[in-house]
Amino acid sequence: MKNPIKGNRIVKDYTFALRLLGFALDTQCSDACSEDEKESMIIYSTSLLKYQIETVSDQHEVDYLERCNAKERLKKGLRFLS
Repeated sequence: MKNPIKGNRIVKDYTFALRLLGFALDTQCSDACSEDEKESMIIYSTSLLKYQIETVSDQHEVDYLERCNAKERLKKGLRFLS
């Protein structure tokens, strides 16, 4: 099996954490089990995005994160978990 971590990013895609967090935050749940899964996805994606913001070095990735308001979305994820 190939390692999905490439260049310190999951699946070599710097959009992944931000997209996953957005998806998780926008998901509507209809039962307790789904709510637990949603919370887990928010925890995982928030951790990934926080790490990404702290370690970013590529200018294209920096521009992407700024353009997509990554720090504001990260705050949303952290507020959801509070």
